[in-house]
Parts: sequence; structure tokens; C-alpha cells
Amino acid sequence: MKRGSFRSLFPREEYFFMITRVISILVLLVWIIFAHKPEGYMSAPSWIILSIFALHLTIFYILQRKRSIAVANLYKLSFGLDIILISFLNYAGGGIHSGFFVFYYLTISFSSYYMGLQTGILLAFMSSICYILAVLPQLTFPLLPEIPVRLSVGWFLALSIGVFSKHFKHSGSKLLNLLDTLNERTTELERTQIQLETIYETSRSLGEIHNLEEVFVEVNNIADNILGYPMCSILLLDRERENLDLTAKVVNGEKEILKNPQKVSLKGISGNAIESGRVVRIADLSTVNNYIPGLEGARSEMAAPMIARGRIIGVLNAESTKLAAFSERDEKLFTILAGSAGMAIENARLHKRISDLTMTDDLTGIYNYRYFVQRLEEEKRRAARYDLPLSLIMLDLDWFKKTNDTYGHETGNLVLREIVQVVIACIRDTDTFCRYGGEEFIIILPQTISSEACVLAERIRAEVEKHDFGIATGIPGLKITVSIGTTSFPDNGLSTMELVQTVDMALYRAKGAGKNMVCTV
Repeated sequence: MKRGSFRSLFPREEYFFMITRVISILVLLVWIIFAHKPEGYMSAPSWIILSIFALHLTIFYILQRKRSIAVANLYKLSFGLDIILISFLNYAGGGIHSGFFVFYYLTISFSSYYMGLQTGILLAFMSSICYILAVLPQLTFPLLPEIPVRLSVGWFLALSIGVFSKHFKHSGSKLLNLLDTLNERTTELERTQIQLETIYETSRSLGEIHNLEEVFVEVNNIADNILGYPMCSILLLDRERENLDLTAKVVNGEKEILKNPQKVSLKGISGNAIESGRVVRIADLSTVNNYIPGLEGARSEMAAPMIARGRIIGVLNAESTKLAAFSERDEKLFTILAGSAGMAIENARLHKRISDLTMTDDLTGIYNYRYFVQRLEEEKRRAARYDLPLSLIMLDLDWFKKTNDTYGHETGNLVLREIVQVVIACIRDTDTFCRYGGEEFIIILPQTISSEACVLAERIRAEVEKHDFGIATGIPGLKITVSIGTTSFPDNGLSTMELVQTVDMALYRAKGAGKNMVCTV
């Protein structure tokens, strides 16, 4: 709404005012030119008054367009000037014989409606005084009764239209407020509908994500971009179900996946949500004593349990620096998101367990041959694309059949597990350690040249040789040695098969040369 205008069911009232004035000027113009003139008519003053009316309308239009004066004040000045001009017009148009007194009615009616009862009565009083002064020179006793009749019409219009305007504007204001409320509710419903549809579609896509970290990222994106929460965090119950692990969060648009989850007590508001199995919404955090600080300056919080297959697996938590920031609508949306997030997290965990079963060796817990082939192909492509070195180490336990025959296969299994731990302690996190088959193991070494691979292979051989396997197997003094072969890309072979054949050849040479040694091809 523009400055100085009135809020009404009939906007642009200033245009209606100007249109009536234009029509009045045209009527007056036609009357001056063509109509029969009454006794006492003065032509020159009538034309002057007509010109002033036209100038008045022009100035009103300009001031109204520029908004240099408040519209209400502009109307007051205009109405006052109208009364004066109409009075002169009545005087010049024949006094008591002039019919221009009807213009008083137009001004009084519009002012009573637009400005209210008090302004209408004031203008009726002004018009009564001015009209009496205008017609007094031509007033005769026989025409005297006409004056109160004409003036009473103006007073009647002022009173009736003023009262009507008051009640009409009051009802109109109530109706406009009701319409505003309806529009707000409609807008809110539309926004909620859009958010529900977006969350529903996004939640469906959550079920298609099998990587746990990607699920965390997507949930944070929904909370930040769609729901617009200042902070949202994902807390998962630990294995003992005694604490919560803070695994991911978004704070003012900054998203973070915690590699080392932070422990959070179940005694907080999130714990209340787990205990009750329902959403907990706190409008004012100063009214509770179990708030665990999360967002700096937080004043309200909402926690929704994440449920998967009838079991609570964690909590989705939101915080805001505003009091009562979360409404019932937020609670419903948050519940939907928490349910979808719970199912997506559980599905991602299940997918990882299944993937681990197909990619890891049951006995040793390291990657199996299937994963080795897949990973070697990926690393070789990366090495070829970026012109990087790549090395392989293959090791085999010496006299392992004899160990099995002497101490039994259970002891042999314990030896294999212990070998794995020794090797893991020697290699880097970026290296890939796999069980190739039986008592053979293979290591993929990205960005490692042949000489570095030989150094690592020798360290592994020495560590295995000096390691006491008797502690793990319960057989005092049990010693194990390994033979190791190494090779590098692209020095020895371009295909995956050529690399494996070459490192196998290097291992065969180490075995044939007396075992417990490293050979490179």
C-alpha cells in the first residue's frame, strides 16, 4: 500500500474523485455555453470559476501522482476549496436562482465517505454558511423556505453517508483482515504442500542412496535448503545403545561429516525423543534444564526419533536462535524427514554389510580376491591416466602346509590372522591389502615406485620373521617366514593380467631361491 493512501475494498478512490470532478467541469462548461441563464447570472466570473476548477483538478492530479502531500491532507484542502468555489459559482450563477448548490451535495457526500462523519459535518456547516452568504443579495421572502430545504439535504447526506462509511469501513477492514489471514494461510498451505512434495520426492531418492555418508549429506541438504533450519544434526545410537554418536551436522549452511563421531549423552532433549518415541519440541530452552549445547545462542529445539523397521536407531535434531521457531507444520515435516532418514541410514548400513560380505575374506577380515581384481583395475587406470607409478607385493607363507599338518588347521587359521595384523602394521592407509587365495596375500601400492616397494617388502619380511606367533597360537616358539615378490607398473606389463603374472613370477623366484626372501621382477 502506498504512503498516505487508505486501505479500502475500493482502491484508487482518488481516480473516482477526479472522474467526478471532470464530469462536473464538463457539465458546468455545457451549462455556461448552451443553457438558459437565470436572473442575476454573471458570465465572466463563471468562466473564471470554471478555469479555477480545471486548474484545481490539474494541481490535485500532479500532487497525487508525486505523493508530495499525504492524500488525506490533499483531500481536506481540495474539499475546502470546493466549498469556496461552489459558493462563488452559486453567487455568479444567479444566487438563489442558481442550481449549482447541488455541487455541495457531491462534495459533502464524497468527504463524508472518504474522510468520515466529522469531516462531512464540518463541510456541511461550511457549505451552509457559504451558501447563505452567496444567495443573500438575491434572497427574497418568498424564496426563504427553500434555503433550509436545500441545506438540510447536505446535512442529511453528511450524517447518513458518514455513519454508513464508518460501519462500512469497519466491516471492510474486518473483511480485508480476514482476507489477509486467508491469503497467509493459503500461502502457508501452498508452501507446506511444496515442501511436502519436495521432501517426499527427496526422501524417495534417499532410499536409492547406498552410501552412508551420502545419506548424511542429502539429509543435511534437505534440512538446510528446503526446511531452512539454522542447525540440523544426525545422532545415531551406539552399539551399546547407551549414548548417541553425532555423525553429521549442518550449521548455518556449513555441512560437516564427522569422521570421528562425538559422544552425546542420552540425558538431553534428544534422549527424551528416544525415550518417548515421539517428536520433542521445545519453544524456549530456558525453561528446561537438560539442554545439551549445540548451536551457539540456541533458544528453541526440536528432536525427532529416526525409526527403521520398528526400532529407533537415532535422532534428527534441529535448533534455532529464535524463540518458538518450530511450528506444528515443522514438526510434521521433520517427522517425515526423520522417518525417511532412518530407513535410508538402515538401508545404507545393510547394503554395506552385504557389500562387505562379498568383498571381504571371512577368515582374516581383509579384502578378498574379487575386490582385489576390481581395485587393481581402478588403480591401474588411474596410474595410466595421470602417469603415476603403481606397485604390487605378493607374499606367501613358507612351509605353511607343514604347519597345518603339524599343529592342525585351527592353528593355521590363527597364523593367517596374525600374519594379517603384522602386515597391516607395516603398510599405509592408502594401500590395499587382500587375501589372494590360501596362504597367499597381495598388496596394491598406489603411487609407489619399484625401489620403495622393495623396501616395504623387506620390512614386512623382517617383521614376520621376528614376530612371535606362539602368543596367538598358544604354541611356544612358533616362528613363521614369508617369501615375497614385487613388480611395478608400467615397467612390467601393461594389462592387469600381466602385472599379476609378473608379481607371481617374482614370488616363485623367491620361493625357489630358498624362501624367506624378497625378489623383484
